[in-house]
Amino acid sequence: MIKVPENHILALPYDDFYAGRQDEVFVPLRGKHKRAWFSKHAYLCLPLVIGNQYGFAVKSLFHATFLWNGGPEPKDTTITVHNEDEARAHGNLQLLASQFGLGIVTVQTAFALRTPPEINLMTLQPPNSFIDGLQNMTGVVEADNLRRDFTFNLKITRPHFPVEIKVGDLIAAVLPIPRGFVERFELIDAYEALSPDTIAVEQQTSRDFGREREEVDSKNKRGVGRRYFKGEDVYGRKFEHSHQQVLTAPDATPGSRGSRKP
Repeated sequence: MIKVPENHILALPYDDFYAGRQDEVFVPLRGKHKRAWFSKHAYLCLPLVIGNQYGFAVKSLFHATFLWNGGPEPKDTTITVHNEDEARAHGNLQLLASQFGLGIVTVQTAFALRTPPEINLMTLQPPNSFIDGLQNMTGVVEADNLRRDFTFNLKITRPHFPVEIKVGDLIAAVLPIPRGFVERFELIDAYEALSPDTIAVEQQTSRDFGREREEVDSKNKRGVGRRYFKGEDVYGRKFEHSHQQVLTAPDATPGSRGSRKP
């Protein structure tokens, strides 16, 4: 088994023809906080801005139209490629197919993604990036164990509705998560863990936040106060825990970009 450096995902090409070409398919979202459909007001929401930058997106090499007639068979979905000459030049760098039926379009790349031990990759919708009539299917892959590529599967949500994708569109994404992390959590009634007095304080804080949003923030420029962005509560007290306003790049890299190491 290969050793994947900590905090890295290796793009292992199907053969050497595709070596070093992962950036033609995959886009690191860190630092890419903008979305074409956002209004200026949307960028004032820190959770959205941070969320926009989570994971690695798959960008389309195709200008294509998908059409599903509503049937269950693979033949019930047609894929029409409008840039055939350009797409053919890419070889198998990226492929589109109707393999599973039920209006699912499968996207395959020429890379196996490999992660450090105990790190899964979740396939999901590119954060806050949408194509009308198309939705990613969520899957969780043990990319430290799987010694081959995996596919991204896009569900057409509207029969008889032509779904168009263009070259450069973000059509899928992966997010690294520690194995066994998500299922550790349980959603419970707060009264099982906190005293009534503590709950009363938190409830009052929430009400005060609501009043400030309605009575004070609404009079500010753009109607916001940005308490959350500044990392403070409604009373001006700083958050108890670390607060993230930007995503920072890792300090160290295992080698130069595009290097091939065993």
